[in-house]
Amino acid sequence: MLHPVNDDRDYAQIVRQFEQTGFARVPVTEALARKIDRIYRLGEEFFVRSEAEKQSYSMQSFVEGYRELGPEYSQVPERPDLTESFSAWNRNRGRAEVEEAMGGLELHRALRDVSDDLSLIVGGIFRAMRDAWAPGNPDLRFYNGTYVQLNYYEPSEHSAELLQDSHEDAHLLTLAKSNAPGLEIEVDGKYVSAGSDANEIVFMPGSLLSLMTGYKIKPGYHQVRNTHRRDPRSALLLFVNPEINQTLEPWIKNESNAGIDIIERANEGPKQFGMPTLVDGTAGEAFPELMEHKEAVLAEQSQPARAKA
Repeated sequence: MLHPVNDDRDYAQIVRQFEQTGFARVPVTEALARKIDRIYRLGEEFFVRSEAEKQSYSMQSFVEGYRELGPEYSQVPERPDLTESFSAWNRNRGRAEVEEAMGGLELHRALRDVSDDLSLIVGGIFRAMRDAWAPGNPDLRFYNGTYVQLNYYEPSEHSAELLQDSHEDAHLLTLAKSNAPGLEIEVDGKYVSAGSDANEIVFMPGSLLSLMTGYKIKPGYHQVRNTHRRDPRSALLLFVNPEINQTLEPWIKNESNAGIDIIERANEGPKQFGMPTLVDGTAGEAFPELMEHKEAVLAEQSQPARAKA
């Protein structure tokens, strides 16, 4: 087993895991595990609030904060992901509209804190990949293209066998840690349980990382099975995208990525899941229908006094 990531040797081991198995399991420190457990608790408190109060913490024009079940899907709109979610994008830090909408919510602050911890690990992995396959290339900038998301599932409320259909996330990497089973990853053409080890995070490559590596690392397909458990299931996710104001050259060049604009792929990729482009989200022009829905909910039901953040 790997030791908690703290030097280049460990990052190189993680890269070898990707090469050998198609994904990686990375141990977390006790301090980080405690932070993530706290996010689960804060999420459970938040998601049982009234619809109006949850919507008051939604700023979906910037893809920030609360998002109800429905808009996001893994394959087709007719089968939406059966989860509510709460997101925090690094690009939105300090943006006045977002900060006002979040109102200092403790869940939002905690997500940002963990996003920074996880981003340090991601940066180490990308540097190890660059040094192995394209030494001398500039660093891959990803911080402002990355966001953390807490998904909140209620398995017993749904009869479907899958809470999320099989897919790959079309990002560079997805980091996943949950408090209950359900996540399954494709290994040798079969889906196997990823487990829910409290001391590990699963790192899954997306198609953008495949393009960066000339498909040496293939996209990691995964799905979420419905265990029909009575208790809610929470999953912490970090979705890693490149910053869009850079030119990206693949670390490994071959026919699989010849002539492909990786930044354009990154920008357009979210559309296949019902999500806005990175450009629209950055500009605050995403999800006009969700913003209209928020206003309708708040107008219909006088907004209650916010619970203590």
